[in-house]
Amino acid sequence: MNYGPLSQKYFNEASVLKNYIKFLKKQYSDAKIDEDLQFKDRISTLYKMYLELTHTAKYLKRKQELMDRCREKFYH
Repeated sequence: MNYGPLSQKYFNEASVLKNYIKFLKKQYSDAKIDEDLQFKDRISTLYKMYLELTHTAKYLKRKQELMDRCREKFYH
């Protein structure tokens, strides 16, 4: 399996989510007090998703690098 492109897709999705979180934080500064908890909860959940995407992307990238090194070692 080729993990490189899959890793890049995860990095791309994390980037989209990071930009959306920035957008929400900007909106949060204009939020009313009763919306405060909703924004904090939403941003927290999205940030957890961002971290999962980033960690998965890094894991897949490392896995691809390891497979590439093994191929070089055993097939060349």
